[in-house]
Amino acid sequence: MKKLKRKRGGIFNFSDYKSLKARILYLLVIILLVIIFIISIFPPLWLLLSSFKETDQVLTKNFSLFPKSIELIRIVEVWNQFDFGRYYLNSFLLVAGAVISSILFNGLLAYGVAVIKPKGSHVIDLLVMSTLMIPAIINISPLYMNIVNLFNSLGDIFNTNVWNIPYFTYLPLWLIYGANAYYYILFRIYFAKIPKTIFDAAKIDGANNWQIFRYILVPLSIPIISVVGIFTIIAAWSDFLLPSLMTQINQSEQPIMVKLYNMFVNQTAQVTFQERLMTIMFSIIPPIILFVIFQKRIAENVATTGLKE
Repeated sequence: MKKLKRKRGGIFNFSDYKSLKARILYLLVIILLVIIFIISIFPPLWLLLSSFKETDQVLTKNFSLFPKSIELIRIVEVWNQFDFGRYYLNSFLLVAGAVISSILFNGLLAYGVAVIKPKGSHVIDLLVMSTLMIPAIINISPLYMNIVNLFNSLGDIFNTNVWNIPYFTYLPLWLIYGANAYYYILFRIYFAKIPKTIFDAAKIDGANNWQIFRYILVPLSIPIISVVGIFTIIAAWSDFLLPSLMTQINQSEQPIMVKLYNMFVNQTAQVTFQERLMTIMFSIIPPIILFVIFQKRIAENVATTGLKE
C-alpha cells in the first residue's frame, strides 16, 4: 500500500485503486503479466534442464521438467569437446566489429542529415529510407558476389589470397552493420530532438563539425548509442547466412551459430541429443544475459522513439 501511495506514473494513480473495478483490473493485468512471464521463461528453462537429461527422459510421454540428476561436469566436457572457446571468441570479434561499425557509420550519416543538413541531405535520407522496402534476403546474392569479386581483385593487386588472411573475411560483415537503415533512423530521430542552440553555441566557440560530434553529440546520445549497440549485438550474434558463406574456407573462424549448424548437419560428428541441447544452451546464454541487463533501456527507447518533444 505504501508503494501505491508513492506511485505517480502509469494509467492509475493511488486514488484510482480505491475503486473495486480498478483493483480487479489491476489484478487481471498482474495475472496476465505473470502468465506471459511463465510462457517466455519456459523454453530456455526447459532447454537448460533437458540438457542434463538422458534421451529417454526427454523423449517420453511422462513429462518431467527437472532431470533425475544434474551433473555440472557435463558442461565442461561438452565445452572442451567441441572447442567452444574458439567459436565464442570468433562471435565476440564479429560482434565487436559490428557494434563499432553500426554506431560510428550510421551515427555519422545521421549527424550529417539531421544536424549539419548539407544540400541534398533530404535525397540521401529518402534513398536510405527506401532501402527498408527491399527484403534483406534479396541482397544476399548480389552482396556476396560483389564481396567475392572485390576479394579476388585485392588478391590480384597484392599477389596474395586475402581469403587466408586471419579474420579478413569479417571486414565485409562489419561494414554491413555500418550501413543499416534501421539504425540510421534511430540515430536521426534522436539527433533531431536535440536543441539546435547547443550546436550553434559550439560553432560560436570555434568547434568544427567533428568536434561537435565527438565532444557534444556523442555524450548527449549515450542512451540511443546503447540501444543501437544492444540491437547490433543481438543481430550479429544470431546472424547465420552471410557469415556461413564468408567462413566456408576458413572454418576455424566460424561464429558460434554457423558452427552449431555445421555440427548438426555433419553426420560424421556423432553429436548426441544431450550434447545438441547443451550446445544450443551455450549459444543463447549471452543474448539472454544482455537483454535481462538492458531490457529497461530497450523498452524506454521503443516507447519514446518517434515522439517529438
